[in-house]
Amino acid sequence: MDTTGLLALGAAGGSLRGLVDAYNQVVAWQVARRDLRRTPDARDRALPRLTEYLDPVPDSVATAFHMALGAAGAAMFGLSGQITGAYAAIAVGISAPALLTQLGRVQSVSEAVTGTARPAAVTGTAPEPPRLAGVPDQEGTG
Repeated sequence: MDTTGLLALGAAGGSLRGLVDAYNQVVAWQVARRDLRRTPDARDRALPRLTEYLDPVPDSVATAFHMALGAAGAAMFGLSGQITGAYAAIAVGISAPALLTQLGRVQSVSEAVTGTARPAAVTGTAPEPPRLAGVPDQEGTG
């Protein structure tokens, strides 16, 4: 597969990641509305608004980053011969943030033998982002 195809399919996978994130937020909104409607004082309280769960500008920026990471990941894996085919390029695009984070944590053979570790800035480790109350995380344990 050529570079343009890898970039396009990886970006498509990255956009799917953004759609899945948006879907998860819509489902969280739907659950919150249903839960509130089941409470005895539901008529006295305002239902949650969709804008409390979706924020178009940051969500769009995040999707653009997912697309860029997906395109880069698919090109990197495809041009190195580690993947072939459209499905694999899309799968790499969807999972690019996790794949690239894992690649940043891979220990080289010399580091494994000598026991030296790279600093956190080099390994790509970062503190966990803050979680919003009532919003499920990727695993749905929210």
